[in-house]
Amino acid sequence: MKGEISQKVRELREARGFSLEELAEKAGISASLLSQIESGKAVPSVATLIHLSKVLEVPLRSFTGLETGERVEVVRAHERREVERRPRSGPSRAGYYYQALASKKGIDAFYIIFEEKAEDERVFFKHGGKEFLYVLEGSLELCIEEMCIVLGPGDSASYESQYPHSLRGIGGVAKAVVVVYGE
Repeated sequence: MKGEISQKVRELREARGFSLEELAEKAGISASLLSQIESGKAVPSVATLIHLSKVLEVPLRSFTGLETGERVEVVRAHERREVERRPRSGPSRAGYYYQALASKKGIDAFYIIFEEKAEDERVFFKHGGKEFLYVLEGSLELCIEEMCIVLGPGDSASYESQYPHSLRGIGGVAKAVVVVYGE
């Protein structure tokens, strides 16, 4: 899937007539990161994909290769496309892996595995829209700005994703379904 994302980002950028630097600036990311995404050397976070989708004026699901135009979208467990969020050193290390689930216009769903991380390793993201998450396994810490809540299996939360938010596994790996509303 990494190759599909990189190819799609490049195709859309070129079709819209943006230089690498212009798109990076409009999306609020570095030109270096965008270059790494387009060359397949880096996999963008969900937040970065949301920013790129807004600037490129395409639905978020257009990056996942799951856009079908059908009335109903079904993704069987064995058909989920995995995207590895490669850990990077430094403050931007996200520490999660995700798979795209069935999505329709304005709603994008992901199955995400969150690595255990220390408090000082939190990475905050913000983007437009709203998010809903449902914890499947483990303990997951959700921080919205300075407020942090630990959620366990069966717990859910919804929040405005325009506010800086961070998610991390506590005491081991946590698994959750995250749904992003609004593109």
